Amino acid sequence: MNEITFILHIAALMSFVLLALRMGKEALIAALAIQVILANLFVMKQMECFGLHVTCADVYTVGSIFSMNLIQVYFGKKVANRALKAVFFLLFLVMVMSQFQLRYVPSKYDGMHHAFAAILNDTPRIMIFSFLSALIAQKMDMELFGWIRKKLPKTPLFLPFALSSLVTQGFDTLFFSYTALYGIVHSMRDIIVMSYLIKVIIIFCVAPFTFFVKKWIHHDPVQV
Repeated sequence: MNEITFILHIAALMSFVLLALRMGKEALIAALAIQVILANLFVMKQMECFGLHVTCADVYTVGSIFSMNLIQVYFGKKVANRALKAVFFLLFLVMVMSQFQLRYVPSKYDGMHHAFAAILNDTPRIMIFSFLSALIAQKMDMELFGWIRKKLPKTPLFLPFALSSLVTQGFDTLFFSYTALYGIVHSMRDIIVMSYLIKVIIIFCVAPFTFFVKKWIHHDPVQV
């Protein structure tokens, strides 16, 4: 059952990303920011998928990399760098504001405080290390993606996206798992191995959506 939901999740998210790209730069940057924030919130939820226990955030992680690649392709590297700074500013904003919410003493009629506390208590640690991991991974991906596109200018969008993502997501999985999730999740080995395998699956599941880009987006990509 989780596997079916997983495939539908990828399809739904990629559809939203392509619709955001069609709407324009601001919508795509907003979609990128939301994915990064959702990845940090839902990383605490674990599921069994393909026989191993993993987190539920990997679709957003790969989706955010794909979104950043689209920003770089269609709006240029300078815009991508500004988008990256804006996204991590918003992530920091959410982290700080969530802690203020937890500091309020709940009313005797409140029934949600414990649920919010369960979700947000570990948020600072997760978001701080996610910030570092994703910032490094996104910068690595931006440079590697641009370099591959320069070396292979006539290749389909999927190839530089896949090659750069496979490298940067390996780093992101190891760094984030050991710094943010150690002692929180059930099995570090399962999380690392399956998280990376799922990211690989997601990367290749994104392939069909890269072919829709040329049909749906009518303006010429920026040469990086």
